[in-house]
Amino acid sequence: MSDTQKAPAQNPDYKLLLISFDGFRWNYLQRTETPNFDKFVKGGVSAKYGIKDAFVTKTFPNHFTLVTGLWEESHGIVNNEMYDPDLNETFSPSNTKAQTDPAWYSIGAEPIWVTNQLEKLEGRSGVIMWIGGGASIKWVNPSRFIPFNSSVQDHSKVDTIIEWFTDQYPINLGLMYFMQPDYDGHMHGPESEEVTKRIAQLDEVVGYLLNQLEAKDLLKDMNIIITSDHGFSSTPRENAINLNDFVEPTSYTLEGLTPIANIWPHEGKLEEIFQNLTKGAAQNGNFTVYKREDIPAHFHYNKNRRIPPILAVAKDHFSFVTDKEPVPASLGNHGYDNRNQNMHPFFLAMGPSFKKNYSVDSFNNVDVYPLMCQLLQLTPAPNNGSMDIVKKLLVGETGSRTSVTTFVTYIIGGVLVACVASIFMFGVFRYRRYMSSVIRYQYSSLRTGTPQESGVSEITNSSSPLLLDTDRQA
Repeated sequence: MSDTQKAPAQNPDYKLLLISFDGFRWNYLQRTETPNFDKFVKGGVSAKYGIKDAFVTKTFPNHFTLVTGLWEESHGIVNNEMYDPDLNETFSPSNTKAQTDPAWYSIGAEPIWVTNQLEKLEGRSGVIMWIGGGASIKWVNPSRFIPFNSSVQDHSKVDTIIEWFTDQYPINLGLMYFMQPDYDGHMHGPESEEVTKRIAQLDEVVGYLLNQLEAKDLLKDMNIIITSDHGFSSTPRENAINLNDFVEPTSYTLEGLTPIANIWPHEGKLEEIFQNLTKGAAQNGNFTVYKREDIPAHFHYNKNRRIPPILAVAKDHFSFVTDKEPVPASLGNHGYDNRNQNMHPFFLAMGPSFKKNYSVDSFNNVDVYPLMCQLLQLTPAPNNGSMDIVKKLLVGETGSRTSVTTFVTYIIGGVLVACVASIFMFGVFRYRRYMSSVIRYQYSSLRTGTPQESGVSEITNSSSPLLLDTDRQA
């Protein structure tokens, strides 16, 4: 398609596909040959140093941040494992009932699939194994949904999403979750050969996806975003920090251990536990401890009842253990301070709305939601994201090949405005001359007693209230 024939950069009929490869660190593409991921780099846009995920840098919280544009304290999915004192229930990856319970999600967050279906009459969303997809949020469920199932093959997920985009009532928004390379990163460590081989295998999955989209003639109208929830750090087993060295285990309950220890003190034990951990942190030097209200503002992680009263955060490469769990469960982990570059995931995108072979340094993952709304021509729900950086990824913004065209458009527009203004001023001048003659005539009539024959009718100004409908249409 030539430059003069190419489709417009923004079109409400364009489809969108969001893909997450769990635990895909920002620099993994440098590890091996990835010809299909490279198609996104050269034919689309990327973030050179990955994107900054939300703290805590865990799977469930960041996947929900990606689709809502909210920090974890705002959307309420504050960890993979968490306790809600009002519900008096615990949320965890193994608790499938909790994962589909609207009570865990219905605190104001609006995932992109809900926005899509509330705002578009023909908006249909297909969600494959994405956190939150199985719950009714704002009384809306995705049009199609498949819950998490580790036995489903990657190619099968691709086949399903292609079917959804092409059936009788096709979706216009799809989301797919892949559990690798996270699993290999935990089991073997992020620097392992197993992870390197997995990256190559996932590149083949991307190739299969592109081939299927091309075969179904979907690529020309499809924007595709590929990203992840977090990065990875190696965790040598000798870097273990035993909490039992500092606090009595019977004085608190743990809801998630490493590298973030979520500590719920038993009644009357908060100050004792905090003081003991503070002393332990000073002696050990490899972790930090906070009361919930004192968690630094840059984490956006203290304004939610599901955040524990005491939070211990291990330094990069270190792990918490207890006497019951004396050895770290994995050789790689995530969850650390999100300012840590190892925690940052990659970001690639390609499609008719994106520039080609263009990159920015980085941006926050909360910005992905407003970007997706822009791609789908939706009005975003309230969110913590910004378009300041991500808008540069889009065709027509500064630095794109259409910038000259845009400049010329502004010049032509300016000339047209000047012409209209000149015509308007000429009209005003003629009208003032006309009114002056009428006034002189009326004044003369009053002096001579001649009846008024000006032919000028009475001019009245009327106005009606401007009606703003900000409610979302179901």
